[in-house]
Formats: sequence, C-alpha cells, structure tokens
Amino acid sequence: MMRKKHISVMPVTLAAVLLLVILSGCGKSAAAPQATEPAVTGPELLSIPGTWQTASIGYADDGSMQPEYYVRFSDSDILYGHLKNGQFVLDHSDKIVALEETPTGGFRVQAQASNGAQYTFRTCESDDTILEYYETWREEEFAEMYRGGASLSRCS
Repeated sequence: MMRKKHISVMPVTLAAVLLLVILSGCGKSAAAPQATEPAVTGPELLSIPGTWQTASIGYADDGSMQPEYYVRFSDSDILYGHLKNGQFVLDHSDKIVALEETPTGGFRVQAQASNGAQYTFRTCESDDTILEYYETWREEEFAEMYRGGASLSRCS
C-alpha cells in the first residue's frame, strides 16, 4: 500500500516566508538566496534527495553538451536548472501536487507546470536511480504517455 502525502501550499508558503524573515534579521538587507540541496526536515515531509538530470541533451553557451536540465526536488517544488561553474542555477520550477513513497522505497510524484500541464515522475521498478516521466497523472495512460527524453537519472 502506498503512503500518500499531499502538499498543502499555503502552510508551506507561510512557514517559508516566516523562516526567511527570521533568518534575514527581520528586514536587514540580505544577499539573494542560492539554490541549495533540498533536504527532508522531518518525518512529515517527503523529499527526493540528490541532483538529477534529464536524458535529453542540449548545448551550453560555451558549446559544450549537457543535459537539457538538472533537477532537484524540494518538499513542494520540482526545481529545473543548469550548472554554471559547478553551481545549480534555477531556471524554473513546477509545483508538486502529490508525493508518495512506494513500499519498495521509490517515489511517485505528481506535478503541475505553470501552464497547467500535469505529469508524473515514478521510480523505475528495475533501477532506483531513474525517475520515469509520464505526461499524465492517470496510471492507465502511462504506457502511451511515457517520455524517455524527459525521464531523470540521478547524477549526485
């Protein structure tokens, strides 16, 4: 049986704003926050650790080839970005609507892009370093909606 965890955006957003105010010295000027490695902050929050990369490849500004996106997961967002001088630079993010851990220790993530597109990442049954991408939330459509180029592999 899968343990489901639905993310409520309002409490998470409020907690994040309060934490930022406290950490910034209640209004003192602070440097722009850097994207950091997401971490699980308690047993009530699920997060997928590590940095992942898409199977599709593109060219960087310097002409070198790299994955189309590097991807990190927070407890409420999927963060898409690039590496610049070895640092993760955020490009855009999509909202996690549901995140659940499977009995085998894998994950199933349902997300929604800003344009309303709904998609699912699911840990590959035969390789837990792969998150398979499906352009749907409906499992009965997975066979037709699988997109290998948008699937992710763990790179750290």
